[in-house]
Amino acid sequence: MSCNQKLMQIITSNTLEDRVKKIFRKVGITGFTFFYVSGEGDSGVQSGHFDADSNILFMVMVNEDQYGLVSDELMKDVKKGYHYFMFSLNAEVLTPSKCK
Repeated sequence: MSCNQKLMQIITSNTLEDRVKKIFRKVGITGFTFFYVSGEGDSGVQSGHFDADSNILFMVMVNEDQYGLVSDELMKDVKKGYHYFMFSLNAEVLTPSKCK
C-alpha cells in the first residue's frame, strides 16, 4: 500500500529552527527531519562556520491540508521579513504506516 503526499523542503537560518518547529506542531505535524547545511545563493555564502551564518534544511512529508496550512504560516513570516527558501515535490510514500 502506498499513498501520495508532498515532500516540503524548507531552508532557513538556524535561528528560525524553533519557529518552524512551532508551526509544524500547530498544524499537527509530529515527524520531520532537519539538518545543518551550507551553500551559496541570493543571501551570499552560508558556510556554517559560525552560528550566525548557519542554515538548516527541514524535510517533511505532509498531506494536502497540512501543506496549505504550513505554506500559509510560512508566508505570513515571509511578509514580516523572515527568510525561507521553500519548495515541494509530489511524492509516493511506500511505508504503509505513514499513509494516514
